[in-house]
Amino acid sequence: MKKIISAILSLTLFGVAAGAYNFPEPDWGALLRERKTMETSTDFELYVEGNTESAPYYGAKLEPRAGTYIGMIGEQSSPFQPLGSCLTYMEVPLRQTEPYYPPSPTDNVVTMVGWNTYSMDDVDYDYIRAALDNLSKYNKPMFIRFANEMNCSNLGDEPDKYVQVFRNVANMIHEYPNFAVVWSPNDMGALDRPFEYYYPGDEYVDWVGISCYMTKYFTNEQNTKLVDSQYFMTGDYAWATNKIKPFMKFLSDYGIQKPVMISEGGVARYNSFGDDYTGWHEPRLRNMLWNVIMKYPQIKMINYFNNPMSGHGEHYYITDYPESANIFKEAAANGAYLRSADAAPDFVFSPANNGETLAAHDGIVKLYTLAYFANRPDVAVTYKIDGVWIHETNSIPYICNFDINSITDGEHTLTIEAAGQSKRYQLYKRGNAMCFGKEPDLSAIQAPAAPNPPDNTAAVFEDVGISVLLKGKKLSFDQPPIIVDGRTLLPLRAIFEAMAAAVDWDQDTKTATARRGRVTVEITIGDNKIYRNGEADKLDVPAQLVNDRTMVPARAVAEAFGAQVDWDGDSRTVTINE
Repeated sequence: MKKIISAILSLTLFGVAAGAYNFPEPDWGALLRERKTMETSTDFELYVEGNTESAPYYGAKLEPRAGTYIGMIGEQSSPFQPLGSCLTYMEVPLRQTEPYYPPSPTDNVVTMVGWNTYSMDDVDYDYIRAALDNLSKYNKPMFIRFANEMNCSNLGDEPDKYVQVFRNVANMIHEYPNFAVVWSPNDMGALDRPFEYYYPGDEYVDWVGISCYMTKYFTNEQNTKLVDSQYFMTGDYAWATNKIKPFMKFLSDYGIQKPVMISEGGVARYNSFGDDYTGWHEPRLRNMLWNVIMKYPQIKMINYFNNPMSGHGEHYYITDYPESANIFKEAAANGAYLRSADAAPDFVFSPANNGETLAAHDGIVKLYTLAYFANRPDVAVTYKIDGVWIHETNSIPYICNFDINSITDGEHTLTIEAAGQSKRYQLYKRGNAMCFGKEPDLSAIQAPAAPNPPDNTAAVFEDVGISVLLKGKKLSFDQPPIIVDGRTLLPLRAIFEAMAAAVDWDQDTKTATARRGRVTVEITIGDNKIYRNGEADKLDVPAQLVNDRTMVPARAVAEAFGAQVDWDGDSRTVTINE
């Protein structure tokens, strides 16, 4: 591979003169056809929480055996702690030796240093040495991303100069045991400057990364032409699992075996003209944080660019948007992410058909579906076992908490359905274990660790350990009670069904309707009212979806059917009596 890259560089750099390089004109038709194929290819696959030993591992410097570091800009990360990485920056032209957001000596995180320069002529190696010496004093694992996004700036005007300077700096970085070199272009870049022009060679690179941003408008042009959106995967085509495809193809074509990261990235939340992107933004944020690490287990770091930038353009800031912030918190808390420098993941996402034996926890095996259909951001996924409906969800990652105690030992068919398509998987169940495609290997299973509790430092959700007693009987839930703004929220369906009410769900209006006797209760996600036989009562906290469960205030949901609700603060127990 090194010889191939060297040969490409030798050929492409031939004819460089007087600081100018004539890049060859791309075959624009072929490039557009390739982009369209990437954008319109359906991803429809069932995933499970697999064994961490199944994750790809390259033995690179600072590479975790499995799992993905999750992080964001240091100054903006406090509402989302704990996170496993801190994104920070230094500027070569300013001769900075301290990063903008220095790592805290007490934080057990890895640090991603974006070391920006805007001209390869501006690199002074005495300054580089002084900066590296100073960074080493932190005694922290650091990823040094030097001269990034060269394929969409004047850093890449002379590929030979870029490669030589990068190699020189990489050699210096490699003298420090806690530092890893990251080579990181832009995901799209200038389309006439392909990645291979700038790759410095395997021996100079520990990790490869990309800047990966989902933007609604190409160059902030609200009348973006369709062909521009297709070439650069913006607007309807801006999905992280699509935008990373050209880079993954490059790595495959040139045999580059390195751990991958989204060095920095985000999903546009709003723009300077006042447009609100809520409906466009939320499924794409979920796609970035859930689907990317399902489809590409070699991606071992994602840093979200949570920065309230000034000036015109699209912005990725999510801290002040509860829906977006909660999406991030929920994703970051899943067991495949690493939330400290020395953490190990609970699992990695694996395709269901990889033949791995799965042990149930409290009878539950979690199933996930990657369901991408071009120009269909609103799909719902239905799960069926032996043709019988068991679950439906309309929110990425389309989780189904499959109770394997509901089926007999032996062979069964699990079907996933979405957007008019279906896919079948044969599963075999034995006792507390199951396997897709073959009999489970009971000797190989280990009792899985209990799921990570909600992040106790989060601003919205608290791990409160609440018990619920209904007529003296303790209830169990697949989604535990939570506290939001000081109010205890319970899963609506579980409570109503325990009270012998029939519950229906309207996907279009996101409304739950419960009926018992002559009483009908309706509640809609995001609404601060609950309706009893058509009469409205105000809720202290609106109903909301958490892990595909409708969560509602405990007192309101129980009193809707005439029950009495008491709260014992010492034992943290909700008691419901009828």
